[in-house]
Amino acid sequence: MIYGYVRVSTKDQSYDYQKNQILIYANELRLGHVEFIEDVVSGAKDWRKRAIGELVIHQMESGDTLLVNEFSRLGRSLLDILEILKTLKEKECQVHIVREKMIIGDDISSKLMVFMFSLVSEIERDLIKSRVKEGVQNSIRNNPDRAWGRPRGTQYKSKLDDKREHIIELLDKNISKASIAKMLDVNYQTLNSYIKTRELGN
Repeated sequence: MIYGYVRVSTKDQSYDYQKNQILIYANELRLGHVEFIEDVVSGAKDWRKRAIGELVIHQMESGDTLLVNEFSRLGRSLLDILEILKTLKEKECQVHIVREKMIIGDDISSKLMVFMFSLVSEIERDLIKSRVKEGVQNSIRNNPDRAWGRPRGTQYKSKLDDKREHIIELLDKNISKASIAKMLDVNYQTLNSYIKTRELGN
């Protein structure tokens, strides 16, 4: 099956240009009938929740081909594009990037390209983390008088608040925290942290 995926960001935009480019490409390669999948959504949305996700994960099968006018139509995140390409590669499907006249399949060059995408994606993640860290440090440096982080002594609502009196009662009876955790069906660390922050016992 030959699929053509086209995406626009708003309903006011047209699919015509992308479809025309894909059809011209498909005719040149004599690929046959193209089944178009249309998507109206921002590329920032998780690809699994878009039409491309339904197509890649549930519809496409081994031997199928996906035609897309350019990489950016798949997603704006390099990580998303990489995940889509990897998923299709694992399903033994081909991907044709029309504008670049590029075919991504199971050959050595395709495997190398996916590897390079993976490497660049990892670098991109590291750069984002670095930029965020630098941004926080700059904000702290430029605003030394501002209070950062959680205010000391601040207590946030816990799922154990409703069981507070019961916990105090059990502690007064010298029942171990491990036993109380099992009785309340909660993680020991969660219970221990709650007891400490609420100063319920030792």
